[in-house]
Amino acid sequence: MMSPNAAKLEALVGAPRRADAPLDEGRDAVRLVAMVEAAAVNSSPTLVSGGFLKNAKQKKVRGYRRIDWLNVGAAAIAIMVAAGAATFTGVQMASASPTQGAVQILRADESALAGAEQAAAASKARLEEAVQTAATDAAALRTALGVLAETEEQPATADSTALATVTQAVDGYTTALGEIVIPEVPAAYKRGKVDTGSLQSVGDAINRVQEASVEVDAVAEQLRAARASVDALTATFTTQLATFATSFAGHAQTEIDEYPVAEQEFRDAVTAAADAITATPLNTPMGATALAAYRDAVIALHDDDYRARLEEEAERESQHQNNWQSPPASEEPTDPGTADPRTTNPGTTNPPPVVDPEPDPETQPEDDDTFF
Repeated sequence: MMSPNAAKLEALVGAPRRADAPLDEGRDAVRLVAMVEAAAVNSSPTLVSGGFLKNAKQKKVRGYRRIDWLNVGAAAIAIMVAAGAATFTGVQMASASPTQGAVQILRADESALAGAEQAAAASKARLEEAVQTAATDAAALRTALGVLAETEEQPATADSTALATVTQAVDGYTTALGEIVIPEVPAAYKRGKVDTGSLQSVGDAINRVQEASVEVDAVAEQLRAARASVDALTATFTTQLATFATSFAGHAQTEIDEYPVAEQEFRDAVTAAADAITATPLNTPMGATALAAYRDAVIALHDDDYRARLEEEAERESQHQNNWQSPPASEEPTDPGTADPRTTNPGTTNPPPVVDPEPDPETQPEDDDTFF
């Protein structure tokens, strides 16, 4: 009989389902029993054929290796020598006095100081050479720029605005180079008198070496800073020169357009000289040479244009003279044979002949009868 609670539950969710047993229940157990019985029947040992044993690879039996007692002895001796050397070194280190260790430190510091002094001296020499070379090149460039300006004897051979700008840049660069301070390298360190048997004396020498090293390091840092300043100035100056060089292409074209009568070879020479300036670093001796070549090319262009214009003017004047001296086509020329060649004007009568006057008898001197 169903309880009241079960009846309420069945009324809410429905009657419980009845689980039916699967149709293949127990089949796995039957299959397992069959497998065990089959294994029991085939449990007899397997025989291996003789051919298989014959073809199997036999493992080679390694024989007894003979010991090389000579090598063993040599190795033992080497081990003993290494152990002895290590023991000797340890004894030496243990027996070394503090003074000897301080002397070794002093020598190492002195060697490092000597290397730092040589490096500082080399850096100072390279920096001085760089500043001197830059100043020399800037002075040569300043001279080359001066000949491009307009004077009473020649016209300007560069863009006036660009020339004024780059001239100011050269002057500023030269001034900045002159303001570079190159520090002096301290004098080379000398040990002096040191009592290598006194720890106090050796310690004082080590302190002096360290103080000298600090001073050399400070100078090396100042040299690096000065070198960086020079490199920065040169980089800025190079950029300004490159900007100035680009102005020559336009200036060359303007010159060619304004002087069209010159021969083509002179026009080509101006263009080639402008291209050479663009491709040449102006803060070098080659830059000054390129500027001078452009100036000469422009002046040659002007001269050839002037020469060609004079020739054209002379040719026009000659043609004008020929046209003025030639008679008009409507008038007939007078025949020279119809006029007396002694007349001054053809078609007029000849003037009367000129007769010399006779001398006056009264003015004639009388003969002098006086004989000498």
